[in-house]
Amino acid sequence: MKYALGLVVLVAALSFAGSDFSGGCANTFGINGYTKAWMYMYGEDNLARGETTCTFRAYNWTSFTARLNDNVYGSVGTEFKTWNGNYDLQVCDAFLNMDIIPELSIKAGQFKVPFGWAYNCGGGGIYFLDRAALVGTTDFNNFGGRDIGVQLHGQFDMVGIDLGYFNGQGAYTDADTTVNKEFAALLTVDATEWLTIAGGVAMIGVPELDSAGVVTQEEWSATGIDAYVLVDYPLSPNADLVFQGEFMQAGWDEAANIGGEGQDGSAFYALAGVNFGLENSFLASIMPAVRYESISPSYYLVTGGTAPENGITVIDGCVNCYLTPKNDIQIGVRNVAYEADTMDGYTDMYLGWRMNF
Repeated sequence: MKYALGLVVLVAALSFAGSDFSGGCANTFGINGYTKAWMYMYGEDNLARGETTCTFRAYNWTSFTARLNDNVYGSVGTEFKTWNGNYDLQVCDAFLNMDIIPELSIKAGQFKVPFGWAYNCGGGGIYFLDRAALVGTTDFNNFGGRDIGVQLHGQFDMVGIDLGYFNGQGAYTDADTTVNKEFAALLTVDATEWLTIAGGVAMIGVPELDSAGVVTQEEWSATGIDAYVLVDYPLSPNADLVFQGEFMQAGWDEAANIGGEGQDGSAFYALAGVNFGLENSFLASIMPAVRYESISPSYYLVTGGTAPENGITVIDGCVNCYLTPKNDIQIGVRNVAYEADTMDGYTDMYLGWRMNF
């Protein structure tokens, strides 16, 4: 299904655009992305997960973009990763984007659902080795990540609006493929040059079908809510304050059961750091950053029962040493703690290098 959809969209776009490549390769094709490699050292309490004490890993994300004419371009995003002698290569993004008018564009194919900054921020600009831990949880992956769909984007001065419809059938996606993505919307306001505020909603569900494949009712549905704020404030000519805060709520994503009630999951994180520009140094700048995260997964509460102790706290700390604005050495740590006494927390450390291109 994925490849058939991609072929249909590509052929239609080529026909519409007339395949005009007269601008030359520099104006027609583009390649960008990032590469990172790191040594990861697992804490003593983490060895129970079957990991070795220290492991080497590498990762590459490359986007290939081809402009068909002034208003249409296509993009393919590939991911390569290697760890402990294993490797994996996948095509993650494949979409076409067309400008309808200067303020409005439409995108179709497989790409990220417009829900959650933790999912959608560029991987080459993260101030830690990993994204916020919530992107690895089942609850929130039902709403965010990659999927096949169509999305409208409008940009009206400082206000951006995204509306998307997704079918839940993406191949190699972060988004859960056992649910049908129905709708996602995001409102973004660039209040000042250094402040962005955004809020979004995503509705998902699984329909109940009869023998003819006709939807008879909604077997279950759930709603996710997300809000975030981004700050990049110039403290001085050589120092910028960075702050990010996000709250996410994941609706209970299973059918209703007699004898109890599903409880929504929620998560929030706050990130703070200062990027200090350096003069007469082999480093362009240095940026220490810390991120605190609290995750409360969804759960099913039996009538009269007691809420489980399922909370998770994650603290990330990292010092980014920029050799150039696009070359970064990262020295960091991640501490994970569980509310339940039956689960042991752990602290891992890493030394990595990342280059954007």
